[in-house]
Amino acid sequence: MKSSLYLLPGFVLAVLGATIQYVPPDQWDALNSTVGGHLHVAAPFSRACFPEAVTGVPGTFDESACTQVQQNYNDPASRSNSFGAYMNTQWETCEATSEQCLLNFLNTSDPSAFTPPQVCAQGGVPPYYIDIHGPGDVQAAFNFSKSTGVPLAIKNSGHDYSGRSSAPNSLGLWTHNLQQISYDSAFVPAGCPDSKSSSGVTFGAGVTLDALYDFADANNLTIPGGVAPTVAAAGGFLQGGGHGIFSNAFGLAADRALQFKVVTPSGTYLTATACQNSDLFFALRGGGGGTFGVVLEVTTRPLPQLAFPVVAVTLGDVNATQLSEWLRFLVANAIPYAETGWGGYIGYTTGAIFANPLINETQAASEMASLKDFLAILPNATFSLSTQPSFLTFFDTFAAILDAVPVGLPLSASSRLIPADNFRTPEKQAELATTLETVLQVSISPFIFAVAPYLFEDDGMTSVTPAWRGAIWHVPISAAWNFDTTKEEKKAILTGLSAAMDLLRAITPGSGAYQNEADVHEPNYTDSFWGANYDKLVEIKRMYDPDHLLDCWNCVDSQGPTSERFACYI
Repeated sequence: MKSSLYLLPGFVLAVLGATIQYVPPDQWDALNSTVGGHLHVAAPFSRACFPEAVTGVPGTFDESACTQVQQNYNDPASRSNSFGAYMNTQWETCEATSEQCLLNFLNTSDPSAFTPPQVCAQGGVPPYYIDIHGPGDVQAAFNFSKSTGVPLAIKNSGHDYSGRSSAPNSLGLWTHNLQQISYDSAFVPAGCPDSKSSSGVTFGAGVTLDALYDFADANNLTIPGGVAPTVAAAGGFLQGGGHGIFSNAFGLAADRALQFKVVTPSGTYLTATACQNSDLFFALRGGGGGTFGVVLEVTTRPLPQLAFPVVAVTLGDVNATQLSEWLRFLVANAIPYAETGWGGYIGYTTGAIFANPLINETQAASEMASLKDFLAILPNATFSLSTQPSFLTFFDTFAAILDAVPVGLPLSASSRLIPADNFRTPEKQAELATTLETVLQVSISPFIFAVAPYLFEDDGMTSVTPAWRGAIWHVPISAAWNFDTTKEEKKAILTGLSAAMDLLRAITPGSGAYQNEADVHEPNYTDSFWGANYDKLVEIKRMYDPDHLLDCWNCVDSQGPTSERFACYI
């Protein structure tokens, strides 16, 4: 291995100026040899635009390369294909020290972001990473971490509101290039009897949702999932739960998982199913990514290809009174919609998309007649009902509306699961609608997700919070800032976001939040994310990771904010 691989001679790890560990060059040489040359240095995504950089940051100023970065700065596909990029760019930075390498997402050519005195810093991007090709690469990484003390960070597509896939001065494990997909019409999970056979689609950890939808459609199958095409289906999305427009009818992504192939921190390459290593199977179906092991492959249960009715609504120009009436109509009808199989995405100020895979278009017209009648009072509203021939067709038809969350900017979320009880009486409906009116005004993307698995009967082997099962809606809010926002301003933004969500927390006691779209400072996060499942998850975590080689922010059995791994959080 050439000496140019190293950021610093021997790579001295430092967080906030405190040296943690010195790793001699020969140990990096040995690691690179063990993983067959798959060890690489990682530069922040925007490195090429900065004439000046902190000593040790790899790469150089390159005007042509910078132009490419500027053109693709807000493109999720470009970001998912770069190890040094994250969808929410605060995780490329060290917020606590303001060390960063960011552009102005509103105008990526703005020179004030990248010309002196601005300096490109490594921030939260792991300075080294292994491009994972198989279990041997992961086993080598665990051995290296155990012997050197270098922390590990598992990264896939870079979609993570809580920054769990970034860590300063860590060794990254990039599973993005595990791209295999196959289909078995009579798949039997490992260790199970033949009587447990079912259709199964097996895919590598790096396979994105859009690739999975394409594959399913080509094989006359349906694989329910979310709306962001570049999210990797097997990563934190599924391992944290994974919701979509069909979740009410067919469950969360975690509910449909049949088998995991995973390297545990002990270095063992295991297959986890309901019939073998069932404790790990339980943990990986909702316990969260990045903490129990490195998942290399998942098998999920697909459905036959199906046609289904879709209702699309646009509000047009509406005033405050009309918005209030819109929200109250939705609250009043949430349980009836959920009880027959509808799921959907509701734009508080824009409209909605609803789908129901359990009924036909004639039934849909009858069930949604009241919605059509309500919209008639809005002068510019539109209502359409169509039958989509497949999930892929639906996804492609409505992609521009569904995938509306911006990328390439610092953005943080907070969320709450809204139980059915909050919709049951006129008094509670009024309380919920009034609270939502206040909370949603805070968000830059005011959405309501009708994606809870309310109708679906789970098998009791998932570890997501039980609050999912009794919920009707999942309500996220978000806030954003830019490259020149100060540390104190960022703190104020995060505090304001959490304070707004406190209003919903107050009227939903005993509920929880979706860990993948949760507040970075979620109160009592262990109960909020996992509820009664948490103690069991801690036992499983300590069984498979007794040395605590894996850790991430607000994960199961996390070492907490005082850990130097989390020194960049604010």
